[in-house]
Amino acid sequence: MTPLQRRTLLRGTAAGASATLLGAGANGPAVAATGRPDPRYVRDLPPGWTYPVAEELLPFGHGVMSGDPLLDRVVLWTRITIPDARGWDATAVPDPQGIRTVAVRWVIARDRALRHVVRRGRVVTSAARDWTVKVDADRLPSGTTLYYAFEALGWRSPIGRTRTAPAPGQDVGPLTIAHIACTSWWQDVFNSYGRIADRDDLDLVTHAGDHVYDSSGGHPASRFWKEQRSWDGDIDNADFTDVATCRRRYALYYADPQLIRAHAAAPFAIMADQHDYDPAQTDGRPTLTMEQAGSVLFEWTPIRAPRPDGTGRLPASPGPFRQMPIPRGPAALYSYRVLPFGDLADVVLIDVRRFAGRAGEQSQILGDVQWAWLERTLRASASRARFRLIVNQVNLGQLRAFNLPFADAFSRQFGIDPDAPQGELYTTAWGGQPAERTRLFRFLREAGIVDNVVLSGDSHGFFLNDLVEDPALPAYEPLTGGGTLRAVGVELVGSTMGRPGGQDVIAEQLYFTATGGSRGAAFEDAATYDAVHRPAALAPTLALEAAARAANPQLRYFNWRAEYGHGIVQVQPDQVVVEAWTTPQREVSTDATLLAQHVSPLGTPHLSPVLSPTPATGRRRGAPAPPPATTRVRGARPRP
Repeated sequence: MTPLQRRTLLRGTAAGASATLLGAGANGPAVAATGRPDPRYVRDLPPGWTYPVAEELLPFGHGVMSGDPLLDRVVLWTRITIPDARGWDATAVPDPQGIRTVAVRWVIARDRALRHVVRRGRVVTSAARDWTVKVDADRLPSGTTLYYAFEALGWRSPIGRTRTAPAPGQDVGPLTIAHIACTSWWQDVFNSYGRIADRDDLDLVTHAGDHVYDSSGGHPASRFWKEQRSWDGDIDNADFTDVATCRRRYALYYADPQLIRAHAAAPFAIMADQHDYDPAQTDGRPTLTMEQAGSVLFEWTPIRAPRPDGTGRLPASPGPFRQMPIPRGPAALYSYRVLPFGDLADVVLIDVRRFAGRAGEQSQILGDVQWAWLERTLRASASRARFRLIVNQVNLGQLRAFNLPFADAFSRQFGIDPDAPQGELYTTAWGGQPAERTRLFRFLREAGIVDNVVLSGDSHGFFLNDLVEDPALPAYEPLTGGGTLRAVGVELVGSTMGRPGGQDVIAEQLYFTATGGSRGAAFEDAATYDAVHRPAALAPTLALEAAARAANPQLRYFNWRAEYGHGIVQVQPDQVVVEAWTTPQREVSTDATLLAQHVSPLGTPHLSPVLSPTPATGRRRGAPAPPPATTRVRGARPRP
């Protein structure tokens, strides 16, 4: 077969309306690694099975997901679950149901019926990578909505919707992004993920970290898995301690029906924070290293692993018949990268955690190698794109000291020090190294790179900042954003899904005082907590917000109440629209409330509130993905 014939075969449209994944063979059963139908697979869960999984979607019990889109390729992800009475741990049971390898077919097409195929392939997975599947679908059309699915063990996965980035000069309308951070399965039922899934205009979902928490934290729980009610003892609540329990934590999250829908709705771009990489010790012995946690992150997410040389360069696609390799060891610490979106914006993901605090280096936040990469990246971006969207784990804008009630509790939750010598409350990342923030802002101002939108997390509230070196007059004029030192961008700290913000930090202390409890005391008592202690904490929270805004004029909007949710950022040719949305926390609901909307113009960054906002909507990005469902492949036979 000539190269041209091969390309035609791979990119061609499947013949006939009934064709599924791989041409004529696509109507037959999925096959094991030998190429023959595998009659051994049984979907039924064995007695006592508690491994988190969406049973109705087996063997694709954690749905499908896509991420890190480029103009001609996107990462596609799924996982194969093979129940076995011997257990769920792939490190202990490498051959569930006697199966050691599974061949997985995949397809990506222009339509939900998967008839107009653009690319397809076949890869093999095994216990060595926890049965995950991660392919880099390449040779795709730019700026295009596409649909994808997988086949394995006689079943077809749910169908996902994704989208490639636009090429330079390609007019695809505004760029619409959902932004999230600090997503806690136990404390929130993920209604914001449901509202993200409902949208038909999203180009990307960005996540600023703590995508998957290492533990429940003992905060009042909205739900439990299999009635596990010990916050620090049950396997799905306590800290993960090894590779197996780290992997299981992703399974807990990815079995959530709202997250399954969001994963299938749009591509994700994730920058992990500290909880995602949390190491562990058992009886004083290391049982999970940061590098091992990083490898699990790469197994279970569609993050592109850049070359581990600090350049941020992305490897070429391995093609349709090989899985993307999982970085191991120190290579698993590298995830800073850039995703270009045509002439409109670049999405730049930076890491303020893994390379901080290195002796002998000038940059104590990014490390010198990442700092040099960031300067090169921002200069190159400014030469081709209007805006830069910088995904950054910990708030970049200042939070200068103010009258903070319950300061000790805030210190434990956020690393805040009311008596910090530098005059800022935060002692981690940029707040702990204000000179480094000044260095970054000065570089941006002197280079004329001012149209930056920083998308942050970690602070568990909505913080909207003008990014300025000095927020005091005459350097900064808060009504216009002007002054002797102009703003170099704006920032959205995107709240949280359930992890406690200011009001809940205060409410927990009130609860502990009233009950004589301690950490974890309210874990099973959310009803009393919500009815009594949250309302009592509202007044001091409002006073806290007012004091913070008075001390920080660059803080354009601040909401540290128990109103959790997500942000929406729409990048238009002449401005950026930034929105804060809240959704109910305890019960599944379709409600969503727009708390605030601000705009920042091109060339003169400054967040101005929209007094009578209309929610931003972008161009429709194609029909939604179908409701998640697993279907039997024609010709496959169930086991008797």
